[in-house]
Amino acid sequence: MVAAALGCCFSVLGALALGDVYYFRQKARAKHQLSPAAKAKVDELWNRMDKSGHASVVTRADATEFFGKRFGKLSVEAMFSQVDVDHDGQMQKPEWDAFWVHVKRCSYTDEAIVEEVSTMLLGGAWINWKDGRHPGHPKKAASSQSSFKVPSWPTWRD
Repeated sequence: MVAAALGCCFSVLGALALGDVYYFRQKARAKHQLSPAAKAKVDELWNRMDKSGHASVVTRADATEFFGKRFGKLSVEAMFSQVDVDHDGQMQKPEWDAFWVHVKRCSYTDEAIVEEVSTMLLGGAWINWKDGRHPGHPKKAASSQSSFKVPSWPTWRD
């Protein structure tokens, strides 16, 4: 009888612990999802690049047309090297959405994502997101952080 009561007690505690694990996993997962405003902004960028109207695929040609002559080739190379994980030369919508969740997991805020994507929508270049994925030409890719570096002390005295 006592063993049955203890077994029941441990079962309840185990269920509560599993419930807590589930709750915290869901909370962590929600933390890494984009806010509605950020999701709308990255979807706007996707839709602007999707000139062919496929809705599920953006080709290099679509992206080059969007970025134009100013940053076109460099931005397309950098973007595809970070987003096109299966390296088939085109981005699928699930790759695109997963990329932005990955960026968010790498400590970018929704506000920073919205700001950078807004800049791209206004004609700016694709940036080198500091997410562990490296763009095709990392030294040439634009960065979301200032490229200005303070000269070392000996240079100041000269």
